[in-house]
Amino acid sequence: MATINQIPMSIMGNITADLEPKHTAGGKTVVSFRVAQSSATERNGRWEDGETTYIRCVAYGAMADHMVASGMRKGTRIVATGRYVQRDYQTEAGERRSVYELNVDDLGASVRYATVQITKVTGAFPQQPQTGMTEGGDRHAQNTDWPAGPGAVFANPTEPMI
Repeated sequence: MATINQIPMSIMGNITADLEPKHTAGGKTVVSFRVAQSSATERNGRWEDGETTYIRCVAYGAMADHMVASGMRKGTRIVATGRYVQRDYQTEAGERRSVYELNVDDLGASVRYATVQITKVTGAFPQQPQTGMTEGGDRHAQNTDWPAGPGAVFANPTEPMI
């Protein structure tokens, strides 16, 4: 799989394009996306944007389903943690290539620039995860049936809820 170890990593930034979910042969949802992180510096009393770093990310299964159902799209500011890995593959022309990407283990919408509605439920985990999220006051995807763990936007259904 990789020629380097899996490196634990956390990032903050904005999703750079609308999500386009795909499905594996086994029916598992996969979402590949990039996150843009920009540095900012203060010069002469004014904040100026610095360099931007783009980080390739991938989410699988319930995590990918939750991202789509939550209405995450281009411009959504997120906080993600996972394992930064090297993935080797071969092109159709037979060339060997490598990519580096963050395999997302946990992800949430940043509440620094948005509000997030969390609905905690008990009992069985619903088949269609949903949440409501409002960004910047002008975009709103109202779905409130999705469960979230304490203090988290996206819960792992195998972890106990407090």
